[in-house]
Amino acid sequence: MFSSLQWQDWLGVAGACLMLLALFLHSFGAHARGGRWRAVLGMLGAAALLPSAWLAFRAPLFFLLVGWILVCGYRLLRPPQAGDDAG
Repeated sequence: MFSSLQWQDWLGVAGACLMLLALFLHSFGAHARGGRWRAVLGMLGAAALLPSAWLAFRAPLFFLLVGWILVCGYRLLRPPQAGDDAG
């Protein structure tokens, strides 16, 4: 099973792990700190999954990942203010 995986599959598995780690940290981590790191992890994970989604061209997954990258990029450019709940 694993011997048939290509480079984009391995990159996609690593990207999925990074995205899950970002989601886990967002769900269970302290919200007051680390928001930028969660956004970076999510962006790197989605970017790592893009080649796999493009080469197999799974259009819904591809557009979901592009959206995820845009949201994470927005989070990095415009962090929440000190009084926001989003932390």
